[in-house]
Amino acid sequence: MTSAQMYLQQVSQIAVGIDSEMIEKNGLFLAELRKRGGRLFFLGGGWSAANCSHAVNDFRKLAGI
Repeated sequence: MTSAQMYLQQVSQIAVGIDSEMIEKNGLFLAELRKRGGRLFFLGGGWSAANCSHAVNDFRKLAGI
């Protein structure tokens, strides 16, 4: 098996295990949050702070939250 095949096999195994119902619930929650003008907070230290900073920018620019 090639590296690419192994990678894609692992990705598909992970994707099958994702709870799509929970993704839908989170999406509805975020849509409602935006609708009512709510706020979303992120907290992180070290490298996590950088991830949080990027997430904040994405939610502001892409999602309007």
